[in-house]
Amino acid sequence: MAVHEGDIAQVWADVIGVDVSEIDMVTSFFDVGGNSFLLVKLVDELKSVLGIETDIVELLEYATIEEFVSHCNSRLEDAESEPA
Repeated sequence: MAVHEGDIAQVWADVIGVDVSEIDMVTSFFDVGGNSFLLVKLVDELKSVLGIETDIVELLEYATIEEFVSHCNSRLEDAESEPA
């Protein structure tokens, strides 16, 4: 199932404690109020709320919602195209 920017934005907003309207797709987690402790919580929330398996390193590498969603969807496409 594809990952959507709006869903990720809502999880970010919930974790940081801001309204989702304060989150945009091209600003890093840290630039909208995130910190290292909240990053750990974000990993847990992405899994529990959206079923997305990720880790801190991946979130640092794909630091904006736009980059992270693109990465997740690319990973899903690759998995779906592999022969069974």
